[in-house]
Amino acid sequence: MRIGIVTHPLYFNYGGILQNYALQQVLKDMGHDPVTLDYMPSLSFKKYLISTVKRLLSAPLFYKLRTLQPYTHFVERSPRIDCFVRNNIVLSKKVSKYTRQLLEDNQIDALIVGSDQVWRYSYSYHYLEDMFLEFAKNYSCLKIAYAASFGIEHWDYPAARAMRVKELAKEFNAVSVREDSGVIQCRENLGIDAVITLDPTLLLNASDYERLLVAPKPNKAHYLAAYVLDMTKEKSSYIDLVAKINGLKVHRMTASETGTSMEQWLSAIKNADFVMTDSYHGSLFSIIFQKQFVTFINEGRGADRFTTLFRRLGLMNRLIDAPYSSPAVEESIDYSSVYSRLHHLRQESLSYLKSSLS
Repeated sequence: MRIGIVTHPLYFNYGGILQNYALQQVLKDMGHDPVTLDYMPSLSFKKYLISTVKRLLSAPLFYKLRTLQPYTHFVERSPRIDCFVRNNIVLSKKVSKYTRQLLEDNQIDALIVGSDQVWRYSYSYHYLEDMFLEFAKNYSCLKIAYAASFGIEHWDYPAARAMRVKELAKEFNAVSVREDSGVIQCRENLGIDAVITLDPTLLLNASDYERLLVAPKPNKAHYLAAYVLDMTKEKSSYIDLVAKINGLKVHRMTASETGTSMEQWLSAIKNADFVMTDSYHGSLFSIIFQKQFVTFINEGRGADRFTTLFRRLGLMNRLIDAPYSSPAVEESIDYSSVYSRLHHLRQESLSYLKSSLS
């Protein structure tokens, strides 16, 4: 079956790229032919001029013109991510608008929306209706949401758009979400039933990612990997304290466009002695690679997706909040228990995906 995947634009978000990669791999393993619809917003010439002028004004006088990016119709993918995407993800032609023609050109038999926070209004408001497949309204195909996420526990859709997506949601053949609050929001605000499934990254094993890793340097020092999206002085001080107690150096990573490559990011988590993060996918890959880790609760980015999963895996003591004095850093995670639970949840999610596509 030819399956089109609809998700956030593949810019430079590690988790967003890897959940897409994982979903494609799982669908391929099931014998399907997946393609990610490569939506990249258009960039007006006016915006290009403004960004170019800003770049010139912030640069030294000897700034070389050859370093400026030429105008393109599309917002460009981060260079450090583009190579990974092109080598590992099957893409449609790049488009600045979802259309029925895109479905016909790719001979789509089914559409899957997900995963990630595709239904979070503040993240998707420019193309929200497309995340509910409005562009495929009169196109005959299966419509599935897999591990979609609203990101936050409260409903924040404007009334007019809420009415529109409620109508679209009822055309889905199957809907699953990542968190408990998502089930409630689907029922109370969209009038549909949903179940909870795992993020696609958890459907693969560590060995499925290890082929992507950068080989560690010989005699590499032991370190604590700190991947924090919203750093504060309190978090930074606590990271330094934990590293000192455990005799580790701190390896800090950011989510900026100038950060490390996908392969380097994965390798940094895989080879770490300890991981501290406030990132959902930073936490998930710590689990996948069986790392000792703790996760800072990050209410602003959505806490329920953490608690829903951590509760099911018996990892609630790995979630910490200020004043960051949790004894969890002194306890070892029993991964035999975690993986026993994960195996059960994985089988449930895979069965759901298979049955949705049958």
